[in-house]
Parts: sequence; structure tokens; C-alpha cells
Amino acid sequence: MNTPSAFPPLTIGHLARDLASRAGQPMPALRCYESLAALWIRSCDTGLPGAGVLRDMTLRAGRRLAAGEDTLIAPEVDRIPSRLARDESFVRLPASLAVQGVEWQDAVRLARTWSASRGWSGPVLVAGVRTGGAYLAPLVAAGLEAAGVDVRVASVRAGEKPEAGGRRVLLVDDPPLTGRTLLALAREVPGAAGAEVLVPVFDAADVEGLRQAGIAVTVLPRDQWQSTRRLEPDALSAYLTAEGDWPSGEVAPLVDGLVPGRGNSALSPWPGVRRRSPGRAAIRLRTSVGIRHAVAGWVPPGIFGDAARAAATTLRSPLPPATLAVAPSLVVSEDLVPAAALGPEPAPHLLEEAVDYVLARAQQLTVEPSRPGRPIPAVVRTVAQALTRADEEASAALLHRLLSVLAPALPDNRCEAEKWFLDHGGRLRKTGHLAHPYRRDNELLTPLIDLAALAVAFGGGLEAVTQSLARRLPGGHQFWYSALAVALLCYGTARGGQLPRTYNAQRAAETAVEAYRLQRGMSRASAVVQHMLTDAGADDAVAAPGVVHRWAQQPGALVEPRLPFGGTPAAALEPGPTGEETELTLKAVTRWTEGGIFQPVREGNTLLLAPLDAPSTWPRAGEALVELARLLPRPGLLGWCGVPVVALSEVG
Repeated sequence: MNTPSAFPPLTIGHLARDLASRAGQPMPALRCYESLAALWIRSCDTGLPGAGVLRDMTLRAGRRLAAGEDTLIAPEVDRIPSRLARDESFVRLPASLAVQGVEWQDAVRLARTWSASRGWSGPVLVAGVRTGGAYLAPLVAAGLEAAGVDVRVASVRAGEKPEAGGRRVLLVDDPPLTGRTLLALAREVPGAAGAEVLVPVFDAADVEGLRQAGIAVTVLPRDQWQSTRRLEPDALSAYLTAEGDWPSGEVAPLVDGLVPGRGNSALSPWPGVRRRSPGRAAIRLRTSVGIRHAVAGWVPPGIFGDAARAAATTLRSPLPPATLAVAPSLVVSEDLVPAAALGPEPAPHLLEEAVDYVLARAQQLTVEPSRPGRPIPAVVRTVAQALTRADEEASAALLHRLLSVLAPALPDNRCEAEKWFLDHGGRLRKTGHLAHPYRRDNELLTPLIDLAALAVAFGGGLEAVTQSLARRLPGGHQFWYSALAVALLCYGTARGGQLPRTYNAQRAAETAVEAYRLQRGMSRASAVVQHMLTDAGADDAVAAPGVVHRWAQQPGALVEPRLPFGGTPAAALEPGPTGEETELTLKAVTRWTEGGIFQPVREGNTLLLAPLDAPSTWPRAGEALVELARLLPRPGLLGWCGVPVVALSEVG
């Protein structure tokens, strides 16, 4: 197999240099539009000159894209500010276009929906809420212009006031979670013309708060999104025939229909698939050798899907699902049906296979080395500040060097426990193998992130992964343990805020275990890395905060691992619970959880308390823990370690 060329990272500088290299030449219209939008948004964020010129170029590209043109002429070099070609910051990604399934056609349809029912005949200002809304706003404006509306375009961030100039402001954004940002912006719009909101939505209830506040809202429901309609059998068959690339070389099979019970997940949710995840469909393919089951999953059709398409076509490993076809907006993969989960203590050879997968992926999906001037990732600075509170720059630089010991590669970002399972033959398999750019740790293009995730998913901690890695690569046990400890702190800091928030009982248990393992692992990793940093600078030892292994109560959300500093340590268990106390503890927890607020989950010698309801109920659930503390043989048995826990033996 030929070694593939390295992939360029998705940075502002890369997009600017790519446009410059194509100056005056034809290029794909969507790539041109998204690249210009990213540069415009970066200029708005930095407040440097040139934002107005980039906005106008983005709007012109949006007009032609909305008019159906597939190819545009790249702008001349002198139209792109030269400083952007030297800007090595990573592109800020729109949730809608990069991960949720919204496509550029949806912004144009949203504009047409507003035009068809508008009650305002005057001029408008389409204000895209940065980041995601600013990618959509020029396309909305193009759709309104086509309907004869007098339009201007701007971008706005929370806390800013758009310069309306007597125009009605149309706020455009990603599908809202709570609508609070949009509501605050709408209330701050100056002038009598006021503001409206235009957004694609997963559910009409997502904007109910805006409507109750008196804000006019125009929505594009998910069943009308381009990515949803494409997954209907007839449309999907036609799309794959026209656009699909089948690596096997065989004639493109026909879509014979959807698998009953696993149809379009955007319309009929699958168990275990989050409501805000991009659409997918289990399909039957009629091939030359009979019917074959597969899964068609959305990938972004523009610059945000490059990594996923590259992974689908390049990666060769027995673990990820076999890619059957790749198209601009879809990847069709073998349909893997889990026969068994990994379980709490998977066999050691399974971890070895997973480590082999990560290293093989890193070798095949390499990324161009960092250019001089690329900033230290924000999450690394966050970790350095928490560990030392002194000389942050030097500490962050040291941590960043440790994270760079393996060559940069496209991270899997999908090494969580639920992605690994055993098939009917007892072999380790993996779903969710495509590179996914929308993560808070997406600046860390290092395989160490995926290896650190294995320490959590397989339950063996950093020690097991370190031993496996040290057998394969030179450097020694302590070196790899330190590097993996830094990676786990960065991974856990990002992952902690991304754990699932909508649960069924199984999902609640899985999330509680992951949160506990992450928090426990981060506590141990913090102690190791803090010791390493304070050894490097003796003056930092006094300023460094203490690592908290088990806290008296959660410092924030009920289930959310975080860097283990600043909390109140739970009372030490001296001595640990006796056999009789353990029995009393189990009985007390069993009686207390009969009300259904929490689900007890056993993890070693600890009982995790997984909340079963939505986060909006967590304050009430947190108050209920006070009652549990009174029922236990000793209140100090109750604590928090990423999730509420009850100790069944002595813990640190």
C-alpha cells in the first residue's frame, strides 16, 4: 500500500494559502464560499482591517452558490489579506454545517420560508451569530435578494449590538439549544424596526422560549433539511448512483429499501442515537451477490467533511467498519450489529488490538507538521494554569512538547467505550471511526488523545495503556506515562462538557461509568504532571493547588468530570467500611433509589449514582443526596468523583 500524503490541518492560514494558490482559476463553489466565510469570521473576531472586503466576497460567492453554480473563480491574491496566510489558528467550526446535518441549501430554503410569510416590507439586515450563524447569513441574504428584498449582511457575537440603521434585523444561527443568546441579542437590537430570528431546528419546541418572549421566529424543521430528505430510499438511490464512489469497483448497487426499525434517524430516532446527531439510515443494498445491509451516514459536503472522507477512503484496519461507498455528503459503511459490549473488565488482548488500531490509524492519516507560529491550544493552557497557577507560558510549552512526541495525525475522536464492542465471532469491532472535527480538543492532532481515551473506555487506566505503548515504541515507561497523563487531562477537560445529556437507563449507567473513570484518571494524572512541572521549577511548588481525588460535593454539574482542583475533599475513610457497614450501605442505597431519581451502578468497590432525568432536574436530585448521607452508616461514605459516588471500601 502506498503511503498517503499528509493532510493539511484546517487552519485559517491553510484556507488563505489554498485560495491564493487557486487565484483566478475555477474551484468548487461550496469550498470557495466556506473558505471565504471562515476568513471573514476570523477577521471579525480579531477586529483587524479587511473584514468588509471579505464579507462582500463571501456574499457574492453565496449569491452564485444559491443560484446553482457548481464552480466559481477564486479571488485574486491581493483580495485576501496577507496576514491571514500566516494565521495558524484553527478554523472555528459551525455546529450546523460541521456536525449537525445542516447544508447550504437549507439556509436558502429558510430565506424563502421567511419571504413567503413575511409581514415586513422594508429593508433588512441579516446578522449571523458567530460562529455558526455567520456561515449561514450570506446564504440567507442571497435567498432574500432573489426574492427582491433590500438586504445587508453582518455578523454579531453575544454582547454586541448590530448596526441596524433603521433596518429590521434578522438574526441567523445554528439550531438553538436554549435560545438564550438569540433572545439576548434580539432584545438589544436598537431602533423601532426590531428583530426576528431565522433558524433551522431539530424540534419546534427548541424556539418556544423565543416565541413566548414575543420574538417572531421562522424555522426550517429537520424533516425539510437537505440531509434528511436525501436519506429517503428513492432520493438516496439516485444520489448514490450519481455521486457515489464505490472502492470495490463493482457496479453501484441499488438501494432496496430501509431496514425496518432503523430508518432515517432524523425522522424516527434510533435507540442510543442522540437527537441532535446527524441523520443516518440502515439500508438494504441489492448487489451482484445478493442483499447486503449497510448504514448511510451524513458527512459535511464542504471543507468540514474533508477529514471524514479522507478517513473513509484511506484507513485500512480490521477494526473499523468497512467503507462501501463515499459521496460528497454521505459515507456508506458495513452495518455492524453489536453482539456484546466490552463489559467492565475486557480481556487484555482487546486493549492490545485497540492500541494497534490507534497507531495504525495515526500512521495512515498523518497531518502536516505544525508551521512556526501556531499557537498553543487553549485546552493545554487551561491545564497548565490549573496545575501550577504560575509561569503558565513555560508550563504550557512543556505540556505541548510532551503532546507532540508522536507525529500529528487525524484524531479518531470516537474512542469512547460505547463505540467498541464484540461481534458474533467474538472479535473486537468499532463504530464511529470517521474523523470528526467538532470537538473542543480538535486543535490536538495527536494519537495520544485517542490512546488516553482507551484508558477510560477499557477501564485499565493509564498504566495499562502505558505498558502496551512502551512495548511498541522506544522511550520507556515513565516517559509514555507522563505524555499520556497530559493527554488524558486535555481529553478529559474537553470530554467532560460533552457527555450525553439525554438518557435512558442504559445511557445513564454508561455515562456515569465514563464520568467516574475520567475523574479518577484525571486526579491521578494531575498528581503526576503537577509533580513533573513543580520539579522543573521549584518556585511553583508553593503556588500549585492540591489535587482532589474525591470531593465532598459536585463543583458544578452533577455529572461532569473536571480538572481536580479547587474543591473540598471528602472526609477520609479511616478505617474503610467494615463488612457490616458495607451491607448496611448497600441496603440504604437500594431503598433510597427506589424513587427512581438515581440508578446505582457498581464500578469496582464504588457505587456510582447515575441521575436518570434531564439536567434541568439535577438541582433537585442534588438536594436529595443530603437525605442519602443521613441514611448511610457514615456521611463521609458519600462523595463526588465525576458523578455522585458511595464508597464501599477505603478510597483516597
